[in-house]
Amino acid sequence: MAKNAKTRVTPMMAQYMEIKTANPDCLLFYRMGDFYELFFEDAVKASAALGIVLTKRGKHLGEDVQMCGVPVVRAEEYLHKLIRAGFKVAVCEQTENPAEAKKRGYKAVVRREVERLVTPGTLTEDSLLDQRRNNFLIALHEVRAGHEDNAMALAFADISTGEFGMRATNRQELTSDLARFEPSEVLISEALTQQLGARENSGLSGFHLVPLPAAKFDSAQAE
Repeated sequence: MAKNAKTRVTPMMAQYMEIKTANPDCLLFYRMGDFYELFFEDAVKASAALGIVLTKRGKHLGEDVQMCGVPVVRAEEYLHKLIRAGFKVAVCEQTENPAEAKKRGYKAVVRREVERLVTPGTLTEDSLLDQRRNNFLIALHEVRAGHEDNAMALAFADISTGEFGMRATNRQELTSDLARFEPSEVLISEALTQQLGARENSGLSGFHLVPLPAAKFDSAQAE
C-alpha cells in the first residue's frame, strides 16, 4: 500500500506534467483559481527571480512538490520581471469552470490549455513594453553556408506594431546591424551558433540568442 501511494499520480498533477512536457523550455503559469501556480524546478527558478516564497505541497512519486504562486490580478507585473530576466513563460488557463468539470465526474480535473507563450520578442501588452523603443524579434541565417563572402540575411519584426522587414548582412557587419535594431530576441539555427563559435568571440554576447533546430530555417521545408 505504501509503495502504491509513493508512485500514485493525482489527476491534476498528471494534467500538469502533460502540459509541462509540451512546453519544456518555458516556465509554466498553471492557472488554479485566482492564482498562477508554478511547480518543481519552475517554482525554484521563479521564486528566486521574483523574490517570492518557495513552499511545498503534497508529494509526487514520493518526493515533496516545490511550488510558488502569483495572483492573477498581478500576473503582468510578474511576467514583466520574468521576461526581463530572460525567461519564456507559457500561460496555461482554465478553459472550463469547476461546475462544468464535475458534470464529467466527481474527480474530473478542470480542463486547461496554454493560451499564450510570452517571450522577450513576442510581447504585445502595453504594460510589458517600453513605449520609447521598438521591440524587435530577429531571425538570422546564413544565405550560403561556407561561402567565402559570409553572406547572411536577417528578418526583423515588431509584433506589437506590425512592422516587418528584411536585410542582407554578413559576419563582418552582423554585430553593428543587430545593434541598430536592439532586438529583444534573436532566433538562430543551432548549426550557425556552432559555426560562429563562442558568443564572446562572435560579437553576439550582448544579444539574447534563441538557438533552434536547423530544420526551422530550411527554405524547402518552409515553402
